[in-house]
Amino acid sequence: MYYQIEGRLNMKTLTFDEEGLTVGKQSYPIDDIENLKITNAPLFATYGILTFHSGGRDISVAFPRSAIDKLRRAIHDFEHEQMARKKAAEQAAAEEAAATQTVQTVRTAAGANAAEQHVESQGQPVRSLDPYEEVKKLKELLDMGIVTEEEFQKKKKELLNL
Repeated sequence: MYYQIEGRLNMKTLTFDEEGLTVGKQSYPIDDIENLKITNAPLFATYGILTFHSGGRDISVAFPRSAIDKLRRAIHDFEHEQMARKKAAEQAAAEEAAATQTVQTVRTAAGANAAEQHVESQGQPVRSLDPYEEVKKLKELLDMGIVTEEEFQKKKKELLNL
């Protein structure tokens, strides 16, 4: 896609391409442009107005009214290019998310497999690395009446290697 609309008198040249829009010597990247539209100029004027939003501000540019059909095609193709880029970016993000999910699933499966192997080799379940956290959890079970004081004391000694 490449469109160039020559300015007349003190109007700037407009250039549309795959990278963005250039107005005179000022360039606006394609991903930063929103709401491209042709607005009405005064009745019987020899120029029209192109407005768009970029960089947090609205920009208005005069163009020769004789180039209005070419400008409409340029805007159509430009917006089509923006949509294609957006879809490609969304697809890439979805593929990356799927790849990340696959890695996490593999890691989780590998961790579960390692824990099962550890249980089999040790003959006892794998515990948390922090015995004090385990004692806290056990104390909660004691407070809820799920374990007895004797069971709590026995397990606490075991966890703290007393």
